[in-house]
Amino acid sequence: MSTVFLRAVLVAALLAWSQLAPAEKAPATLPGTIQFQATEDLDVRLVDESHRLLDQRTADSVEGRLAFWQRELSSPEAYAKSVTPNRERLKTILGVVDARVPAVLERYGDDDNPSVVAETESYRIWQVRWPVLPGVTCEGLLAEPKSAPVAHVVCVPDADQTPQQLLGLSPGITATSQFARVLAASGFRVLVPTLISRANDFSGNPLVRMTNQPHREWIYRQAFPLGRHVIGYEIQKVLSAVDWLQTTAEGQATIGLAGYGEGGLIAFYAAAIDERVAACLVSGYFDRREELWQEPIERNVWCLLKEFGDAEIASLVAPRQ
Repeated sequence: MSTVFLRAVLVAALLAWSQLAPAEKAPATLPGTIQFQATEDLDVRLVDESHRLLDQRTADSVEGRLAFWQRELSSPEAYAKSVTPNRERLKTILGVVDARVPAVLERYGDDDNPSVVAETESYRIWQVRWPVLPGVTCEGLLAEPKSAPVAHVVCVPDADQTPQQLLGLSPGITATSQFARVLAASGFRVLVPTLISRANDFSGNPLVRMTNQPHREWIYRQAFPLGRHVIGYEIQKVLSAVDWLQTTAEGQATIGLAGYGEGGLIAFYAAAIDERVAACLVSGYFDRREELWQEPIERNVWCLLKEFGDAEIASLVAPRQ
């Protein structure tokens, strides 16, 4: 007999024996367990349990943040030094890690759109733009007082507002809420940047496909995998404006930030990151952030709540106003 034939006979015998041998009865349940009785939709239960777990982890993060902070309260200098690691971690997760190009403000225009767009008895408003990062520029309006400025302020509008509205040149914001105009009329030098809007006119490539994603989400989704963030880019715009104000102001410049809505978020984070900012006004943003998942997706910042709620970010502004 050949070896192949013997192997075939052996396999056939084993198969026949396995069919004749009595099979052991499988236990109804494994030791230490009970049989699972499903009476509801398991897909729904899985989602509900996931939400419950994530809600609990988010709630627990409030107490867990204490482990990341070692504040030294003996002096303002010691305090600022003690929170420097937290400040650096905030910069990293927001993507504020690239060196900005030198701040050079250009006042631009033509016959149809002159660089001076408006003038009052006490100040002129210029159409301006400036480079921020390689490939990234910012546009806005500069309100320049005709006498020595009281101080210098970067006023950041909401994402659905324009610099023209904030300075009272276009309708859309009530007079009492035009804080850039109020500051300019009070003798401040005011620079108002344009934020990326929530519209979707440019979200996509017309040669490929357009989407209905808001501009802020469109940039967020592309920046996130590269360790950058739409919030970080907006902060870089504001800090570039601070660079320019500091280099062009005479003497020791006092520079403040003011923002509303999305602009409040940007001003708030920028003040926490940069100690050159003497004071910061935040309107329409400061709150508990434990339900951040219900806010627009472009506000999602990786691991933010693990270390930073709004109170913790405010503590990076302190002892400044």
